[in-house]
Amino acid sequence: MAWFPDFAGTFSRAGSPQTRGTLHGRVMLAALAALAVSLAIGAAALLWDARRSVDVELSAARASALQAVRTGQRDAVATPQQLVRVFDGSRHVRVAMLDAGGRTLAASVPYARTAPPPRWLVALIDPHLAPLRLAASTGEAGYTAILIEADARNEIGEAWSGLRDALLIVILLSILAVMLIRRAVIRALRPLEAISAALARVGAGDFEARVAAHGTSELERLAQGFNAMASQLDSIDRENRRLHEQLLTVQEEERAELARDLHDEIGPYLFAVNLDAAAVRDLASDGKTAPIPGRLDLIQAAVSHMQTQVTDMLRRLRPLRAVEFGLVSAVEDLIAFWRARRPDITFEVAFEVDDAALGLGVREALYRVTQEALSNAVRHGAPSRIAIEVAVPGGEVRLRVTDNGVTAAETGGRPRFGLTGMRERLAVLGGELEIAQGDAQGWSVTARIPLHLLDTALV
Repeated sequence: MAWFPDFAGTFSRAGSPQTRGTLHGRVMLAALAALAVSLAIGAAALLWDARRSVDVELSAARASALQAVRTGQRDAVATPQQLVRVFDGSRHVRVAMLDAGGRTLAASVPYARTAPPPRWLVALIDPHLAPLRLAASTGEAGYTAILIEADARNEIGEAWSGLRDALLIVILLSILAVMLIRRAVIRALRPLEAISAALARVGAGDFEARVAAHGTSELERLAQGFNAMASQLDSIDRENRRLHEQLLTVQEEERAELARDLHDEIGPYLFAVNLDAAAVRDLASDGKTAPIPGRLDLIQAAVSHMQTQVTDMLRRLRPLRAVEFGLVSAVEDLIAFWRARRPDITFEVAFEVDDAALGLGVREALYRVTQEALSNAVRHGAPSRIAIEVAVPGGEVRLRVTDNGVTAAETGGRPRFGLTGMRERLAVLGGELEIAQGDAQGWSVTARIPLHLLDTALV
């Protein structure tokens, strides 16, 4: 009995607007729709089979009644009235005697069911067989014909009993199926609820959230992937906090250094300027003008020194980046630097990207990789040609620096590159660095940065 309220609750929850948007609601709606379609098809098949059975049964009963009437007329075993009464209580046919005007002289009384079938069912499966009319034998008086009519109510009533029982069984089985499906869906989707809650925790900044990897193989892989993602996010968060703390420490040290410089460098000169200005005022009041130019020179020298110190402080606070005027011009300046010192090297440059569309942080990273790659190639590889290429193949921006210097065998089996700085610069932007030996000789340094990260790159 407890299943029926749960079944009703399943229907109400599956049809609610809040549930229809959930995976559980959609699965239940799909299951209910499939069961409804199956029930409709089954009911239609049962109705069709019942109609065919009623048709066959009534046709056979009508034919038997016709044969019995003919036999009775031929053998004269009974009067016509007695022959009609033989069919009293028949479940399938009604026999009547008609006069010349078509009026009924005598008729059998068919069997009447205590619970007649529904009218809609009678309308659906009644075959509506045409009555059979048998003319009276020659010399018989009082009637002209015997009418045999099929009475479908009793046969349809029997069909209705079987149909009702079958539909009841199908409905009960459908209820059981819905309950089992709902139970299976709830159990199958329970890990998704845990993953959803864990995702909410991650969205709120709790990267220590984990979920148990159990359930189906697909859900188990999903849980394992979530745990790996959360673990990586947790590591990144810890590293970001460490870098943030380190940055705060550096900022505090920089502030302390600036305070010391202001106190040690600017403070004494401001005090000296104040003294010299007061001295100039006193000398002017006493009319002693000869020492005033010397005092003014001292003030000018102190102000010039303070300007130099302030300029140095501003340069430390915001150093001018080499790529602020474009990556192309910065690389050309870098090549000009090396060309002046190594005229024997041929430099080839190919830029297939508008560097103005790249963020300042991206240009800075590409420039530093180029700077490091050129420095290592010139210092360790003894090349005669160095090629620099910047392009956008597919979904990334790519920098490639190749040279024809010495091979790995000539350098002890490995390239002499300082990789840490280059890799760290690219890792901040989600990029990667690849260093490989060239096809014939020399080395190839390739830096890649995904395009979808350029909009959020450091500027």
